[in-house]
Amino acid sequence: MEWKILLGVTGGLGLFIYGMYLVSDSLRKLSLGLLKMMLEKLTSNSIKSTLVGLVVTATIQSSSATSVILIGFLNAGLLPLAAAFAIMLGAHVGTTVTAQLVAFKFTAIAPVIVFVGVVVFLVSKKDKNKNRGLALLGFGMLFLGLELMSSAVKPLADNEVTREIFIKFGREPLLGVLTGLVVTLVLQSSSTVSGMIIAFATAGLLDLPSSIYLIFGTNIGTGITAIIASIGGNRSSKRLALGNIISTAIGAVIALWLAPLYIAYIPLTADDIARQVANTHTVFNLFNAILFLPLVPFFVMAMNKIVPGQDYEKKEIRHLDAHLLPTPSLAIRAVIKELIVMLDICQEMLGKARKCTITYNHKLRNEISIDEESVDEMQRNITDYLVGITKHELTDKHRRLVPAILHSVNDLEKVGDYCESIIKQTHRAFEYDLEFSREALEELEKLFHKTDTLMRQTRKAIEDDDARAASITLTIEGEIDELIEQYKLNHVKRLGQGDCISDAGLVFSDILTDLERLNDHLCNITKGILHIGKR
Repeated sequence: MEWKILLGVTGGLGLFIYGMYLVSDSLRKLSLGLLKMMLEKLTSNSIKSTLVGLVVTATIQSSSATSVILIGFLNAGLLPLAAAFAIMLGAHVGTTVTAQLVAFKFTAIAPVIVFVGVVVFLVSKKDKNKNRGLALLGFGMLFLGLELMSSAVKPLADNEVTREIFIKFGREPLLGVLTGLVVTLVLQSSSTVSGMIIAFATAGLLDLPSSIYLIFGTNIGTGITAIIASIGGNRSSKRLALGNIISTAIGAVIALWLAPLYIAYIPLTADDIARQVANTHTVFNLFNAILFLPLVPFFVMAMNKIVPGQDYEKKEIRHLDAHLLPTPSLAIRAVIKELIVMLDICQEMLGKARKCTITYNHKLRNEISIDEESVDEMQRNITDYLVGITKHELTDKHRRLVPAILHSVNDLEKVGDYCESIIKQTHRAFEYDLEFSREALEELEKLFHKTDTLMRQTRKAIEDDDARAASITLTIEGEIDELIEQYKLNHVKRLGQGDCISDAGLVFSDILTDLERLNDHLCNITKGILHIGKR
């Protein structure tokens, strides 16, 4: 009997979890573009942000997915912390939709939903329709799993000893909260645990007080996903994860104090205990959102003090002033200054990539991603500014200079791309435990050193319109090209001698190619200064 119950519970739980995964993953894929647009644009105030969080999470049926998306946005600097925290409050309310759906008990038609989902998935040609089929399949599996769990534990409801253990959660509130918290930590899904609570309550194993305390604990435990997702992220993501845990814990403490009201009034909302458990889940998170929404600014201040320090941020334009546009000579000088800033960022990126070839560092990779976004944004801003300059009366010299500068801006953007590509290659080596030979590292170090020198001379050439510095860059580029040809031959020789494995060699070759192209783009700029080629 015990084995039959255990198999029924574990099998039902497996179906339920996988069904939940299919529903969440499919809906996320179907609506990811819309969700990102909403998270980016509809966050001008706390109330709107909370509503966005509610709608997003109700749509994808996963507060965990919402928290991961939020942390990604915070790491990328696309959201302020206050907006993210408000969205998270709404997400907790949105995730209770799952429990409400589970309480509808679509068990009788679950097989039909599964069948329709499978048919849609198999006959569909487009990924969008296949995801719709998977969402239906997951929805049906969710209810089949719930029914399997409920049926398996029904015999336990007649066992006084077992029933007494479950009812004990209602007599000892802290035990109930702790159990809900721990189970949610293990399963990583408040929706899954709330579904289990509904299944056990439906089978008669749990009474309402026990279910209420378990739900309180479940809501605290769900914050662990944000904590995990924030590991390795920036300070803002850590502040969000910590604030999320603290707010739900405070909400749970208040809810414990108000537990007699829950026990007295939740039964008035529905006759069915499954619906009562779902309503408890919703009321708890709705109360939390109403409680903390006005306190978002204070909470953000508190999190900034608990997790002090500044995040690595995108660089902003410094010199492009619209008031200079009517005076093209001054406006072009401002563009040159901005080009120098752009080149300085690329030089920092190269230095970080250089360090990562020796010892990979995830923090440096994140910084390079932010730097690359800064370079891309500067390219757009400078291009728009140059277009603005052309709308005013220009001398022949300025008329020739504008397209040359535009080419240089595009070349610098490519330099940033190749710096990012180099660090992606180092990450590839890190992921697959690939190591460069001592000779290969020495060769890369020499190339990085020469490239850094070329960058410095390029900077001087741009800043001072220095033809001598521009000529030096071409000499250095020639030396780099010769070295790269030699290093490619050395690499083939090392492969033949067994001093280097082929996978590490591929990464080495790709870095050589990136450095070669990077230097080509730098020299395109200095050739323009020397009036060589089309510029």
